[in-house]
Amino acid sequence: MQMIIRRLGLVLLAVPTLYLITSYGIGHVGAGDFIDTRRLIIDIHPDSWAALDSDDWFQLAEQAQELGDSALDQTYTLQALAANITSGRAMARLADIRLQQGQQAQAKQLAQLAAQLVTAEIETHLPLAFFWAKVGNNAEMVKAWDMLFIREPSLRNTLFPHMRAMAINPSTASLVDAFASKPPVWWGAFFNYLATDAQTTPSLLEHLHGLRINSSTPIGEGEMTAYIKRLVKDKRWVEAHKVWLSSLPKETSAYQELVYDGGFEGAIHNTGFDWFFERHAQIKLKQDMTFGMEGQRALKISFNNSKHVKFQHLWQRLLLKPAHYELSLRVRADQFRTDGGLQWRMRCAEDNQIIAESPVLKESTPWIAQSVAFDIPPSNCETQLLRLEAASTYAHDQVFAGAIWLDAIQIHPLASDKP
Repeated sequence: MQMIIRRLGLVLLAVPTLYLITSYGIGHVGAGDFIDTRRLIIDIHPDSWAALDSDDWFQLAEQAQELGDSALDQTYTLQALAANITSGRAMARLADIRLQQGQQAQAKQLAQLAAQLVTAEIETHLPLAFFWAKVGNNAEMVKAWDMLFIREPSLRNTLFPHMRAMAINPSTASLVDAFASKPPVWWGAFFNYLATDAQTTPSLLEHLHGLRINSSTPIGEGEMTAYIKRLVKDKRWVEAHKVWLSSLPKETSAYQELVYDGGFEGAIHNTGFDWFFERHAQIKLKQDMTFGMEGQRALKISFNNSKHVKFQHLWQRLLLKPAHYELSLRVRADQFRTDGGLQWRMRCAEDNQIIAESPVLKESTPWIAQSVAFDIPPSNCETQLLRLEAASTYAHDQVFAGAIWLDAIQIHPLASDKP
C-alpha cells in the first residue's frame, strides 16, 4: 500500500511536467477514441489491482461517487491516473474532487491540463464544461462546449439555448462574437437555431449576421437562407430584400430587374425574392432550351393529368413601391388541355388582395405575348406576390395536361411613374 501511495504522490507532483507530454493525446484520434471498450463494472474487482487498467479504475471511481464515498472516489481516480497519466477524463474528475475539497487553484490547473490531454473524448469535455460553470469561468466553459458541439452534435439542442443566453448578456457576449468572427463547423447549426426560434431577438440576429459579413469565412447558403426567412417571417421586407441582394453572386446582376430573372436563366431559387419552384408529384418545373426562347433558357412546366391540382407552384415575392405598372411576359403551350386554365395574379402579401390578373391560358398556342396594367395601392401593400395560379377555384377545372413554356417576364413602370 505504501508503494501505491508513493506512486500516486508522484503523479500529483508531476502535474506541471505533464504539459510536456500533452502531444501524446493530441492529434492521435482514431476509431478507438469513439468506441466504448471498457469492461462491465460487475467484472471489475478492486482487490485485483495488478489486473486493472485506467478505464477500470475510473469506473470504480464513478461507482464510488454514486455511492457517496468521496474517499474511495479520490483513491480510485488517482489510481486511474497512475495507470494512465494521459487520461483526460480522470484528470477532469480529479479537478472536480479538488474543487469540492476547496483547492480551487489546483482544481483549475488540473482542468486546464485535462482539456489539453485529449481531443476526442466526450467524457472529458462534458465534465469540464460543468467544472468551469461551477467556478464561473465562462471562457473555458465555451471552449468545452466547442468540443462537445463538434464531437457530440446531439448535445447542441440542449446547449444552444444557453449559448444564446450568453450572446445577449453584455458580460459574455464577446465569447459568442468570437465564434461568429471565426465560425467553427457547428456555427451554421447554431445560427439556424437562432433564426428559427421565435425567442431570438431581431437585434441579436442582425448583430451576429454583421459579424459574419465581416468575417474572412464566407457565409454558407443555409445560414443566409435561414436569416432571410426569419426577416421575411418578421415582415421586415426592406431588410430581407437588402440581405437577399447582398447574397447574390456578381454574375446575377443582369437578372436584377423588378422581376428577378424573368427569363429563367439563373440557378438561384427558393431563397428570398427570386423564383420559388414548389414540388408536386403531378408537376415538373425545369429550365431548358427550346425554340423561340429569348436568351439561353426558358421555363418548362409539364403536367400529369391523372388528378386535379390547385396550381400555385411558381411564384416570386416583389417589393414594388406604390405606382402604375405593366406586367408583360411570353408564353407557349404544347398539347395543353384544361377546362379552367392558368393565369398570372398579382396579390398584396398583407391581405392577399388581387391587384392584377393576366389573360387565362386554356389551350395550346405558339409563343404569344401577354400583358396587364396594374396599380400598387399606397397602403397595406408593402410587398407583393406574383404567382401563376389555377384560374378556377373548382377542383374539376383544376386538371391540366401537356406543357407550357414561360419566358421574358417583366414589370415596367408606366408613364412617368417610378418604382
